[in-house]
Amino acid sequence: MRKWILAAAAVVPAVALAQSAVTGGLTNFDEVPKAEPFSETVFGIKIDDPYRWMEKADRRAELETWVNASSLHTATELAALPGREGLFTEMEALSRSGDRFFSVQEAGGKLFFEKLAPDQQIPVLMVRDGGKDRVLLDPMAGTDGKTPRAISSYSASPDGKYVAVHIGEGGGETGAIRIYDVATGQAGDDVLSPIWGEFRVGWIDDKTVTYTRLTNTAPGADQMKGMVAYLHVMGTPTSQDRPLLGAGLPENGFKIEPVQFPIVFPDPTSPWTLAFAANARAEIPIAVGKLSDVRSGKAAWIKLADYDDRINGGDIVGNTLYYLTSKSDPNGELRAIDLNAPSPSLAKSRSVMTSGGRVLTNVAGTESGLYVVTTLPSAASEMWFVPKSGGAPVKVALPASQSIDDMTTTPDRKSILFGMGGYTRSDAYYRATAGKAVALGLDNPTPPSGKARTVVEEWATSADGTKVPLTIVYSGARKGPAPTVIDAYGSYSVSGQPFYSPSWDAWNQHGYVYAYCHIRGGGELGEAWHRAGMQANKVNSHADLIACGKRIVELGYATPKTLGIFGASAGGLLIPMAAMKAPDLFAAAVTRVGIVNGTRLAAANNGPNQFGEMGDPTTEAGFKALVAQDSTLYLQQAKGGPDFLFTIGLNDKRVDPWMSAKLVAMMRAKWGDQHLVLIRSDGKAGHGLGSTRDQGLEERADIFAFFLNRFGAAGFVK
Repeated sequence: MRKWILAAAAVVPAVALAQSAVTGGLTNFDEVPKAEPFSETVFGIKIDDPYRWMEKADRRAELETWVNASSLHTATELAALPGREGLFTEMEALSRSGDRFFSVQEAGGKLFFEKLAPDQQIPVLMVRDGGKDRVLLDPMAGTDGKTPRAISSYSASPDGKYVAVHIGEGGGETGAIRIYDVATGQAGDDVLSPIWGEFRVGWIDDKTVTYTRLTNTAPGADQMKGMVAYLHVMGTPTSQDRPLLGAGLPENGFKIEPVQFPIVFPDPTSPWTLAFAANARAEIPIAVGKLSDVRSGKAAWIKLADYDDRINGGDIVGNTLYYLTSKSDPNGELRAIDLNAPSPSLAKSRSVMTSGGRVLTNVAGTESGLYVVTTLPSAASEMWFVPKSGGAPVKVALPASQSIDDMTTTPDRKSILFGMGGYTRSDAYYRATAGKAVALGLDNPTPPSGKARTVVEEWATSADGTKVPLTIVYSGARKGPAPTVIDAYGSYSVSGQPFYSPSWDAWNQHGYVYAYCHIRGGGELGEAWHRAGMQANKVNSHADLIACGKRIVELGYATPKTLGIFGASAGGLLIPMAAMKAPDLFAAAVTRVGIVNGTRLAAANNGPNQFGEMGDPTTEAGFKALVAQDSTLYLQQAKGGPDFLFTIGLNDKRVDPWMSAKLVAMMRAKWGDQHLVLIRSDGKAGHGLGSTRDQGLEERADIFAFFLNRFGAAGFVK
């Protein structure tokens, strides 16, 4: 049974259009919001933005009314497609084939992990103590079950007696951290709020933590600006918490800008504390300080690196800081600093591991040595162990390594924990000690259909001659062109790692093809690859995706009539642009919670946080770079496009819902019913994190049904 989460509302005053002439059983919503002429000239470029009103907080209800009505139209028609419900049922069966595990940590001899049982909608937090598993926290317990309430992150105390858990509601990522007694499962009086869901507490000892708080919480404010890191002692009021790092505070050696996230990483086994000034960039400014100073609430920082030093990860073991940098080698290098040396600095660092042609992506330190994760052009992973005693890195023996993620260090610095999986096997979790990995018995199920998939690694040639990695996944014997979707992202140096998805498994079982295009902007081929697809170079990403589409057709996997493209979040800078630049290559395009109106980043929640990656619209160079990425502006010159579906989470705090809403309204106003342009929204979802199992499956089923309808697949056309 479908579980719609859509608000019923009257349609806002709008311009009525003729009923859609698009065939296949899907039609456009027949009303478009009223355009309100608005023009401005920015750095000599004239901008017409007739739906600028959608950005206004006092007109949010008007925006949501139209979005919900449009979405209800889309949902009703997709639900009526004959094959849609069966596809959802198949995906649900694969998703519920066994217990699924996430986010594994170890502390005080206890193993902590999140588990999603077949009959559950939201993962619960488990603890394994003395060989027995028990539920420590069910975030939905005591609720009416109607609004998603999910664990965003957690962190166990070094002795394993406490666990600090962040819970977000309604698909939103802002919430509170509460500290639970592991023995009783009861929450204490400590409530740290408001906190962004990704930010865990750092444990100085078993009673003292650091945490990063949102401070810019006034209505309409960008909550991603002005964060402050604090020190908190359990059992004391948060009003007594001591600020450690943040914008507007005394610098104490480490200046934090409002758009940077100050994060403090204490380690009880080291006299030193690591601090990051993080945000939506691949590079991270870092500093160190004495743990004793942090514990006293009077941190004094030694800044070691800024953006230009190109550091993208690090860890402290004892008195040594290990860090990854791409400054001298775009594939990365692992270097070390003796923090006890007089005036420690990058200039006094030593090389620990060079790339050797690999791309170094992560590092974690233990008392016996370092673990370094590297990636291949396909984004598959390898792990290397660098012994403390010296010697060359040794490749860690792992079963069928495809991707490595979720890597954490145990508080005693004896071991690391990590997950590993890929297209043909779901994640399983391991512990590595002294370079040897053993399974933890937390294996996510992989049905026989998943294990039987075929993975092909190919290359596409982009417009400028650059070779672009392309991964193709299918099941069974190939029988000529089939419905095919190319996935892509290409931002922040994030690589498209192999992963198992019950939804894409179901897609493949029907003979359909999934592909991932490793475009420039990602990190698959190092930092040079990332920079070749960021800011003004994002046009290369568009060209790369188009090249992957042409290669898929050339290889016979699809024809332009059975080929679609998909991307989420920062993928919004990519998908509509590529679709409009190559309107005859793709039959359909789906953008999920996408950044599609880049020139308006300065007005968007979480927008200024993106300037380093996408371009700063307050500068001429940055604004012109964003113009080349902005789908609402390119639409004015586009000669056409495929059919579009845009999904929106109305509680999204990463990408404002008005971005996609504006583009849909503009496309409808320009094209009428020449193309299908649909909205699918969810009033109880955000960016996708924290949604229930069925919310995710329902959204994916609608996306798949839309693609298959546009491809003319049997069972999906009325």
